[in-house]
Amino acid sequence: MGFTLKSSYALRALYKMARSARNGKDKMSLVEIVSDNEIPRDFLEKIFGELRQAEIIKAVRGRYGGYSLAKPADKILIRDIILKLDRPMNSYVCLQKDGKCVEDPDCTVKYVWFRLYNAMMREIGSMTLEDLLKYGDRILNNPPDKLEIEEHI
Repeated sequence: MGFTLKSSYALRALYKMARSARNGKDKMSLVEIVSDNEIPRDFLEKIFGELRQAEIIKAVRGRYGGYSLAKPADKILIRDIILKLDRPMNSYVCLQKDGKCVEDPDCTVKYVWFRLYNAMMREIGSMTLEDLLKYGDRILNNPPDKLEIEEHI
């Protein structure tokens, strides 16, 4: 399995919650979170169950309840969110079996997948929800013309 909508929805919802918390509103209802976000409410509720389990968010019960971040945005790693919800690159057998390819023990292709996986984990392991807020502030004030995937020739 790779990255799924699950991680994307979670990051979008958590970003919205972090912005709200930064503006003084610590908790949000699911209805508030999904509004203007095109995230299916039922699906987000399931995602939030997993994020509660990982102690990334907490549920506030009662009439004026909702959800809040369990810790400050600068303490929530993007890696922890993604790894709780998805298993990026888990479809590659060599990443599942500690580098021991069951199909071909002499396979060298596994080095490509290990390098990619390690680079990805390094990158998302250094990013926090606070970094996402800062990036959001930057692009709000100066949106890029377009986002591009770098092509190497």
